[in-house]
Parts: sequence; structure tokens; C-alpha cells
Amino acid sequence: MKEKYDKHAYYLAAVQDPISDVERISKIYREIFKKDALSLREDFSGTYALSCCWVQSSKNRSALAIDLDPEAIAYGDNRYRANLSDDEQSRVESSVSNSLQTTSPKDIIATFNFSYCLLTSRALLLEYFKHAYSSLNEEGMLILDIFGGSDSEIPEIQEREVDDHDHLESFLFEFERKDFNPISRIANYGIHFKFNNGDEYLDAFTYCFRMWSIPEIRDLLAEAGFSSSKVYWEDFDEEGLGNGEFYQTESEENSVNWSAYIVGIK
Repeated sequence: MKEKYDKHAYYLAAVQDPISDVERISKIYREIFKKDALSLREDFSGTYALSCCWVQSSKNRSALAIDLDPEAIAYGDNRYRANLSDDEQSRVESSVSNSLQTTSPKDIIATFNFSYCLLTSRALLLEYFKHAYSSLNEEGMLILDIFGGSDSEIPEIQEREVDDHDHLESFLFEFERKDFNPISRIANYGIHFKFNNGDEYLDAFTYCFRMWSIPEIRDLLAEAGFSSSKVYWEDFDEEGLGNGEFYQTESEENSVNWSAYIVGIK
């Protein structure tokens, strides 16, 4: 299956929406600082589709994408960055390196797809937040995504049909929570792709996450030096599913599954 199916292409189709992400984080930054963000650092970036869309969104924008996986960075170099104009390519940089480092200051650091949950100790996550704080401009923000809900701590498989995406055939996307340890709050996940011809690409991606809570993250952001933090909650449609619209809030009722952003403000 590894040779037959491009797992990164299916991941982009099923999981990522970088154009909408650029719009959302731009809007949040503008709401907080009353100006437009120009520079982005994408941490744990994988194939860094977000960074490529960021530089496409304005001729004044630049991006730095950081990930430890050389294969993912090389994929982004060859599949996404290579399709940008010469000017756009000159404004995006990819780096096979550790996101737990300090770089030249940016307006925004984005850590999406719950990738910071790979940092399973409090000390390590605090270290990351401190480096992120030092890598932001004075009017800068760190934005993270997070998920939870009453069903988020039990083994389950969430599935969704994906179709009409570029040149990919329709497929079934599955996000499996294999187990959850309530003492360590460690959960193991797998992403599977299943196709109409009967082929199955099981465990195309696997993750060992610590299920951090919103208060834990906000406390760590404050300890790392951030002046404040905000929570942006995803609204629901008539069927009770997330609709991609987020609003700032400090009080919500729990639900079966929810998604939110946490923003650390320097």
C-alpha cells in the first residue's frame, strides 16, 4: 500500500484545510493586534502545506516550516513548494530541525494537527512554549488546536467519506483511538484510508499523544511568559458536527466531541 497510495495526499484531503487555516489565523491575529500578520512559523509542520498557502495569501508574507522528518519536508519541497511562483518560493523556508528551538521572531507560530501532544511531559511542553515565546515578535501569538469531549477518552473509530478532492478517488477516512490510559493520559491513534476497490491502507500514520486539557495548556503558556491566552471554540451545525466557525469564549458545555484553538498572546 505504501507504494500504491500517496499517504500525504490522502492526509491533506481528509485532515487538512490550509487555505481555511490561513484565513482563520489571520482573522484571529487581526482581532487581537488590530493589524495584519506577515510572518509565520509552522512547527511540527510535516509537508508544510500551511506555510505554502500562507505565502500565497499575500506578497508581503513569509513563512518558516520546521519538522524533524526529512521525508515529510522533502515531500513538501517537491509537491507543494515546487508549485509556487519564484517569488512565493523565495518567501518560504523549510528546515529539517527540532521545533524546540528559538528562531528569528515571527508574528505567528502555528502548531496544528495536535502535534504538540507528542510532547508527553510537562517539562518538555513548557520548554517548547518558552522557545516559542522567544521566537515571537512583541505583538505575536502562538496558536494551537485541541480536541476533547465525553467520547474522547474511550477506544473508538471516527470515519468520514472523502470525495471530490483534486484528482483523488473517493475514500473512507478513519481516525482510530486504539487505547487511552487515564493515569498517564496517553492515547494511541491510527489513521486509516480505505478504498472502494477493497484496498486498505491501515496505520498510514500513528501517534502517541498525551491528552492535554485546556487549563493545563493555558497554565503552561502563562508559566512560559505569555501575557494572556484565549480559547476559540468551534461552533456546531444542525447535525451537531463542527462547522469550521470559531468564536472566543470562556464557558462552554461539554459535548461528545469538540474542537478549539488555544492562542497564547505575547
